[in-house]
Amino acid sequence: MHPNRFYQLQLKYHENTVAFMAGTQNFRAQLHSAFINLAAKSSNTRATLLVHHQLHGWLQVCDEENRYPIIHNPLRLDCEQLWRAVIHTLAEADAWPTDEDKRRWKLEREMRRRQALAEARRRQFRLI
Repeated sequence: MHPNRFYQLQLKYHENTVAFMAGTQNFRAQLHSAFINLAAKSSNTRATLLVHHQLHGWLQVCDEENRYPIIHNPLRLDCEQLWRAVIHTLAEADAWPTDEDKRRWKLEREMRRRQALAEARRRQFRLI
């Protein structure tokens, strides 16, 4: 992940979402602004943070300990830790197989299964 790169992020509370772009330098300010916009839509806001991955779409941010942070007050957040969680989520998603990989693996499994069935039938076939 590039240190000066901007990522698409969303704050979500129930059906309400606020999208924003942020990088390392402006993450705290953008997060705070998005939280204010989200809080204007609904009271008693507890937001979750989502990040957009180019292959897998919107993913809820998860840190190294598999915790999903819930944002009550962005002023009290450890934004460095939250930013590391964003980067960790994207890195984890990069390791996931794509839909094309899944289709290819499924086809390979099906071909191996068919070959095994054909081989079993050839062994059982006997001329009388």
